[in-house]
Amino acid sequence: MMDWKQLLYVPLSHDFVLGSLREQAASTGVTVLAYHELAQDDADVEAWTVVRKSDFLRQMDYLSRHYDIVTLDRAIARLEAPTGASRPLAVITFDDGDRGNADVLLPIVEELRIPVTVYIATRQVVDRNPYWFDQVINALQVDTVVDVDLGKYGLGRYQINRARGSKNWLEIERLLEALKALDPAARAQAVEAMLAAVPPMEQRRKNGQIEPMRVADVKALATCSWMTIGSHSHCHNLLTQLSASAAEESVKNSKSLLEQWTGRTIEHFAYPNGTYDNMTVGVVRKTGFRSAVTFESRLWRRVDSLYCIPRVGIGRYDSFEKFKLNLVGGLRGIWRSAA
Repeated sequence: MMDWKQLLYVPLSHDFVLGSLREQAASTGVTVLAYHELAQDDADVEAWTVVRKSDFLRQMDYLSRHYDIVTLDRAIARLEAPTGASRPLAVITFDDGDRGNADVLLPIVEELRIPVTVYIATRQVVDRNPYWFDQVINALQVDTVVDVDLGKYGLGRYQINRARGSKNWLEIERLLEALKALDPAARAQAVEAMLAAVPPMEQRRKNGQIEPMRVADVKALATCSWMTIGSHSHCHNLLTQLSASAAEESVKNSKSLLEQWTGRTIEHFAYPNGTYDNMTVGVVRKTGFRSAVTFESRLWRRVDSLYCIPRVGIGRYDSFEKFKLNLVGGLRGIWRSAA
């Protein structure tokens, strides 16, 4: 059965509906989009976080026709001093620092000349080993059903690959969200146990693996004038699960490494998982960042703190109609405008 939201996306995504909402956004807010990874269309990967190249190009074409795509710094300046412009602003961001950001995204940015901010989590670049969540996703890229039993950790059972596409991702996402709730030490044990029980490496789909960037890739991004490099912490743990000193160490380490690699001052931060509290905001501010972004799925307004900037996540299984609606804040944005 089709989700009731899907039934609404087509009629609500027509220009006669979105046009007036874009006009409102031009004067009251900024759309900040959050991606993770891009891959070639033939990449056989079951992950919402990995967007197809062709879908991204279609999205950028639509965005450039209806929005001014700008840097974070320009968006901040516009909100601080509104100009009465007729076209709304959009900011494009990517999290984590996976290999497709260099192999697929960078050539697109250089060709289309669109500004993009890439928030890089640095430990995986140093270690050349994906973070736990990508290790889990990678391990599940097989053509057989995988029964994951984490009852020992109070997380229950999960059956992956009983379907393909968005339905399969819902079960993978359910597993990832359960693992996120564990403290880092317990999660490491649970992930290790899970990885030991899934099919071996040789059974995985070869073109369905998520890999981190190398230091050379980060440096290549930094040579592009259309790229802004931001920090995504070093450890990529939920900073709210850490002590203030551990969170500060992770944030500082990432900033320091990125500045060494790029020769740039790193001024913008993305909270891992978009999760933050007063402690983490204080750490980021103290470390010298100018802004920090979250995953609160709505438009960025002038009243929002620069350390709690909301973003709308864009993923592999989102229809084009949903993408267009997300630009104006999704279904909730339409309800608020109609109220």
